[in-house]
Amino acid sequence: VNQVTKDDNKLRKLGNDPQEFQAIDVQIRKWSNGKEGNIRSLLSTLQYILWPASGWKPVPLVDIIEGNAVKRSYQKALLCLHPDKLQQKGATCQQTYIAEKVLIFCRRHGLISTHLVRCD
Repeated sequence: VNQVTKDDNKLRKLGNDPQEFQAIDVQIRKWSNGKEGNIRSLLSTLQYILWPASGWKPVPLVDIIEGNAVKRSYQKALLCLHPDKLQQKGATCQQTYIAEKVLIFCRRHGLISTHLVRCD
């Protein structure tokens, strides 16, 4: 018997294919692999997992060497990924899912706190 996870049930109720979301998970794992704890690398490659109309403009790694530049880019990323902003822009379920997964990854690795950015 094939067990269905709670997430799969939610996705089916929304009319979305769970396999599509699994593919997104794979893409995010590839993007984040080896970058755990490295906010600069994550920010400089964010364009590879976001959709074209996300509002994110690629940031070269050399432009975010200093802490203040990292903080500015981080805040811009949060604006692109924030659930309320996504809702205002009419984001799809897949786009919202990508944003949530990126935020979860960053929280899990200590890259997001309420008001601070970690610039080690």
